Amino acid sequence: MNRVGHLLNLFAKLALIGGVTLLFYVIYLDSVVTKRFTEARYEAPALLYSRALELRVDYGVSREEVLRELHALDYRETRYARNPGEFQQQGQHLLLHRRAFDFPDQYEHAQRVRLTFDADGFIQELVQWPTQEPAPPLRLEPQLIGRFASDNNEDRLLVGLEQVPVLMQQTLLLVEDREFYHHHGVRPSAILRAAMANLRAGRTVQGGSTITQQLVKNMFLSMDQRMTRKINEAIMALSLDYRFSKDEILEAYFNEVFFGQDRGHAIHGVGLGSQFYFGKAPEDLNPAEIAQLIGMIRGPSLYNPFRHAERARERRDLVLRLMFSHDLISQTQYLAALEAPVVGRQNTRLMAMSRPDYVDLVQHELRRLIPGRDWQETGLRVFTYFDPYLQQQAEDAVTERMHEFPDTAIQTAVVISDYRDGTVRALIGGRSRVNAGFNRAFQARRQIGSLMKPFVYTLALENERAFTLGSVLMDEPLSLRNERGQLWEPKNFDDEFVGPVTLYRSWVDSRNIPAIQVGLTVEPQRIRSQLQQMGMTGTIHPYPSIALGTVELTPLQITHLYSYLANQGKAYAPTTIAGITTHRGDHLYVREPRAVRGFSEEAAYLARYASHGVMQEGTGRQMQRMIGNSAQGLAGKTGSTNDLRDSWFVAFDERYVMTTWMGRDDNQPIGLTGSRGALVTSAGIWRETGVVPLDLEPPAGVQTLYWHRETGAPMGANCPDTLAFPGKAISAAQLTPCAEPSRDAEEDSEPRRRPWWRRVFN
Repeated sequence: MNRVGHLLNLFAKLALIGGVTLLFYVIYLDSVVTKRFTEARYEAPALLYSRALELRVDYGVSREEVLRELHALDYRETRYARNPGEFQQQGQHLLLHRRAFDFPDQYEHAQRVRLTFDADGFIQELVQWPTQEPAPPLRLEPQLIGRFASDNNEDRLLVGLEQVPVLMQQTLLLVEDREFYHHHGVRPSAILRAAMANLRAGRTVQGGSTITQQLVKNMFLSMDQRMTRKINEAIMALSLDYRFSKDEILEAYFNEVFFGQDRGHAIHGVGLGSQFYFGKAPEDLNPAEIAQLIGMIRGPSLYNPFRHAERARERRDLVLRLMFSHDLISQTQYLAALEAPVVGRQNTRLMAMSRPDYVDLVQHELRRLIPGRDWQETGLRVFTYFDPYLQQQAEDAVTERMHEFPDTAIQTAVVISDYRDGTVRALIGGRSRVNAGFNRAFQARRQIGSLMKPFVYTLALENERAFTLGSVLMDEPLSLRNERGQLWEPKNFDDEFVGPVTLYRSWVDSRNIPAIQVGLTVEPQRIRSQLQQMGMTGTIHPYPSIALGTVELTPLQITHLYSYLANQGKAYAPTTIAGITTHRGDHLYVREPRAVRGFSEEAAYLARYASHGVMQEGTGRQMQRMIGNSAQGLAGKTGSTNDLRDSWFVAFDERYVMTTWMGRDDNQPIGLTGSRGALVTSAGIWRETGVVPLDLEPPAGVQTLYWHRETGAPMGANCPDTLAFPGKAISAAQLTPCAEPSRDAEEDSEPRRRPWWRRVFN
């Protein structure tokens, strides 16, 4: 009896120890579930979107552009365009059912409109359908162009339960867990029933897991079938059900459920799943699409419609029959759903193009706006100004050009920006995609050479009493003492001196000596201060050589600098990001553009005029031979540096400013001038993108004036030996009489005083 008592006592103690251990283990699991579910329920990526194509009258949007965008967004051409994501073409009209989308500035509902195109193929009229009332401009939803993955490398687009259609919620519960709102996280009867079925079959043929258990397995546990994992799953499911509401659990499930792979990235949640398979937000899904997604939960790979269309159809139709038999859909909806195609998108990838170099600049800017990694808890939607077609055209042209250079050490970079608002639209960081490596478009600082001359001249033209386009400069040998006290004797590229030359001619022919003269008069210190005021960073030495571009800037900075010349003397800091929200639409950042005034409107126009002359009769004139008459709508500037280490070309039309650079990372010579190197690359891109002709209408403060070709003095229109250029308006009293003595007569009567810079620098 004592022995039995001892055994009972031992068992009691062991049971107590086991109970206490189990209690602590349950408490531990409960803490794990509560902490993770409360503080870090998900790790969500940052999803990057392109610009949204805006459809509006008189904005130059062509039918070709609209159709190209619709195909990229997986819109389907149908007979009546009744559903969001469909369109119909008929003659000069296009009936479009635009999908709803949550833009960074506002949510826009699905809308049905009719577009009418003119004889040239551009939007002429935009009306609501079927009311045919005038429609305001509307945007198509942007394309998904990239992602910054979360630490767990899972992709999802978080949605609230209110964004999941009620029909989808009901279908999930019907197929996966009909007693969801009536159990406490586990169903012992279902587990027992599944165990018996599996035992009879000798393999796993039925699951007894509730939605709560499935969520626990996906969020906290591995996929193995060990008994310990099953016990942990049950305990954690009970804890989760006790701690959180049913709606919270259901919402988490919809955001966690697995829907397959996209190039090594796991697609989780109905938000991204519906986008991946149908190009839609969950709220826009129809019954067939809902049935297909819910049916895939049991086996995302097994029922993948891209790979196993027939198997996916059978599974979808089975779910549809359940929906119909339980009165979730009508007979009409059921029959229509059975006829619907299985594949909703033609593209089998979430993003149509692989990572462009543009994404590197987005990431650089995003780190400044949203530092750290805490954003993974909510996920980000980053709306950019990226133009996929402009990027593709630029990449195609650069690839073709680089085939001419078997020496792979010769690199290139391109930046294309809309200077009217400072938005970067396309970017290339190397001869091949850099894939988050060294991106030369915004990381490579190189001497800019002759690209500095227009900046110096424009700064000089601010003082119309000192300089005009008709001012006569001397292109003659020059000796100066540099900052080290050494003798500096700069030369022109052709090693020749042409003597008297107008500022305009010096500009279009890129003469060095006149540029140095003007730079010394303006003063190097002022040039540096102006560059810094206009947003140029880095080391800028105020030496006389600054006029020849000894400043080191990136292609992105050059694009910014030339935006001042293109955009009436003002520019915006270049940016890639329009707005940032969480996955649920909470606003974190919306861009508020602020322009900086760098030059007066009059001086900037003179720069535009002279830059246009560069392309017509100066160093950029071969562009006409390469792209034809459209080159007449461009303004630009070539640039080279010492020993031909860098080849630059900047050009702008009425929309974009494009900077192109060619060189080597080791700074060795490439033997190409700006016109033989970067200009040829740029021509290939302009040929692809097309040119919107430059507007050369002068502002109110500028008029056509006449200057004496030898003295540069302002003259009347009927005076002999004059040259006509635009200039800041002057009164008749300021004109020099036609009979004024020539320069030679003046020099004979009174010695000409040397300029101050000659007296200082010899």
